[in-house]
Amino acid sequence: MNGKRKSMPFAISMVWREPSNHITGCYFCMVPPVSGGITKKKKWTIAYPNIPSAICCSAWQRTVPKPPTEVSNDPSHDDDDDGDEMTLEFPGPSTSDDHQETNPDFSQGASSAPHRITQEELNNLVRDLELSKSKSLGKFLGSRLQQWNLLQENVRVILYRKRHLQLEPFFRKVDKLVFCSDVNSLLNALRIQHDPQGWQLFIDSSKMSLKAVLLHYGNHLPSIPVRHAVDMKETYDNMKQLLECLEYSKYGWHICSDLKVVALLMGLQLEYTKYCCM
Repeated sequence: MNGKRKSMPFAISMVWREPSNHITGCYFCMVPPVSGGITKKKKWTIAYPNIPSAICCSAWQRTVPKPPTEVSNDPSHDDDDDGDEMTLEFPGPSTSDDHQETNPDFSQGASSAPHRITQEELNNLVRDLELSKSKSLGKFLGSRLQQWNLLQENVRVILYRKRHLQLEPFFRKVDKLVFCSDVNSLLNALRIQHDPQGWQLFIDSSKMSLKAVLLHYGNHLPSIPVRHAVDMKETYDNMKQLLECLEYSKYGWHICSDLKVVALLMGLQLEYTKYCCM
């Protein structure tokens, strides 16, 4: 007041913490509301609880020193001050050694050393981020990781562009048709055990393409595309060619598809395929 700054009337202000419960640990639940507001007569009847979640203020005491009312920012002021000095000691940050002394069950975690990415991990990262091969985003990511020394020495930044070459020998292309010529070898290259009873052949047909994908029961393993053709419609000849290319008679997967494809496979077509005779 009057241009002068005064110190707080309390040595320690009220300390608030998160309550443990709303019965014995919540300050607002334990203090009943005062009807008509707080007046001079009513304020002496209100009892404020002192609980761990709400520690009441502390007044000036001998054990709690009173802070100075005027504080100088001049560092030379401390050197010229010959009076008694008050030293406040605060505990420093805890370290792992201190924690091990107080807690015998403490165990050191995993190493904090940076993990250096392998070639396979980089390829999977580019694929998971859906970075196109034609664009330079994947190369930019690999260059930055290499600049930060996060890649192993034998990792090639642009090798992900040719990762399809490892699986290309298992596929054949005839005109506009691409299909897998050896399903067992393809799954072995992907480190997947092939059990025909655990897979189903999903045939997806549309006006522009005809696709076939191997789906695992329970979706515990990834889907494997085994056939793709553009500008090919659903006809008896195309369905026969699809099954022969994949050696369906050898594996005997269960077939999953829409009603139109099922009608073709079961020989239920009559004239127009869309409206098959059932």
